[in-house]
Amino acid sequence: MRNQIILLLILFLFGCSKDELQTEDTLFRNNDHNYPTSFIKLSKTEIEKRQKEFEEGQLTFSLIDSFGFVGWSYDDDFEVRKQLYSKQFSDINALTTLIKLYLSDKGKFTGITNTSHLVPKKINVLFQNYGGVYSRTDTTKYNHLGIDFGTQSIGGLEVINSLLTVSATADGVHRIFGHWFPNAYIPQVDQVTVGLAKSLLVGRKLTSYDGWGRKLNHIIFEENLAEYRKVIYPFINGDKLELRVCWEFNPSHWQVLIDTTTGEILVEQDVAFYLL
Repeated sequence: MRNQIILLLILFLFGCSKDELQTEDTLFRNNDHNYPTSFIKLSKTEIEKRQKEFEEGQLTFSLIDSFGFVGWSYDDDFEVRKQLYSKQFSDINALTTLIKLYLSDKGKFTGITNTSHLVPKKINVLFQNYGGVYSRTDTTKYNHLGIDFGTQSIGGLEVINSLLTVSATADGVHRIFGHWFPNAYIPQVDQVTVGLAKSLLVGRKLTSYDGWGRKLNHIIFEENLAEYRKVIYPFINGDKLELRVCWEFNPSHWQVLIDTTTGEILVEQDVAFYLL
């Protein structure tokens, strides 16, 4: 009888593909071939080609990241930027409209296809004189416009780390911080229910270190998981950027993200700030 059981187990293992066998971190197999939406990392040559294409028609300090989108760039050229601020404007609404059209026209790089989704959370207008280089004779005129469009929402789910802010002058957009994504596939059914996700986390020990390097342990209790939400998390998995649908929990000062399809815990991070 024992030999028969061993034989059946061997036959089962040989009858399964590598993908069908669960990894240590995966609770369920992903049978939905549409999930997750993913983007392949580009080669250096491909990035340079996209950068050149992105810069066509508009001076920009923004750089294309390794997945082909506008990234978090802080490149600058003081003399060039100073020249951009030599022009002034007064029609804030008109320039805001031009910014939206630019982001849409560059949708291949910004991930924006519908300008109706671009609702400014905050608009900031300034006059910067660069140490007296420029004079302002009319207080209704400005030479800098900054817009914060906030975070992206797809299918009612917030995309984590998708903050989009833009800096522009009368000459147009010259800097983009962050980007949105063209779309994300959201499975109709969660293989991992929120109840199951909670059961996986209760009793789990989280470990971090304070500013002095001292080890800190936190045990998750059921009452720590009362509040939660479903989000989309851009997860870098090898040479892919995957848009994973996750349950987000915040036990105490931690952030925990669990994939609603596979049950993988993608993020466990202490978000507290520890002083030295």
